[in-house]
Amino acid sequence: MKRTHLAAALLLPAAVLPLTGCFNGPDATTTTQAAMNSGNGVQAKQGDIRIENATVVLTDEPGTATLVVRLINVGLEPDRLTYATINGQQADFLVADDSMDVASGVEVTPGQSVGFGYDSDLYISVLEGFDAEVSTYVPLELGFATAGLASMSVLTVPATGYYEGITARP
Repeated sequence: MKRTHLAAALLLPAAVLPLTGCFNGPDATTTTQAAMNSGNGVQAKQGDIRIENATVVLTDEPGTATLVVRLINVGLEPDRLTYATINGQQADFLVADDSMDVASGVEVTPGQSVGFGYDSDLYISVLEGFDAEVSTYVPLELGFATAGLASMSVLTVPATGYYEGITARP
């Protein structure tokens, strides 16, 4: 074997890791960013319920906020969203018409996807005294009859741009 081939064969394994570019070990941002708050649209899973794109919209009406979220039941049994707090304040379940009774919560049947706040007649809103700054994270709790309590940190956004026209009340 020629000397140049031997040198290349010895240097190649040593050069692989430094030349990979993205590899920075177990604490690399590419490894840990999925567990961090990354902006609007927080995702979570509680039991058989997937919680997708959770964002708190600070509506144009002072002291009010509404949650934009989609709940998906990936289980085989129905579940019911029975409880919600946004920034420690009890949130109300509201519906735009009398098509359903939401006093005891909102049922999510197996395979069903239920949206709140955006392109929906359902709302999860704090209707008075809501106090949080735009672009801050606030605690959100969603309680399900079967799946249990989901706790997460959710970004607040103003009712502009994509969120324009979103209100706290139907």
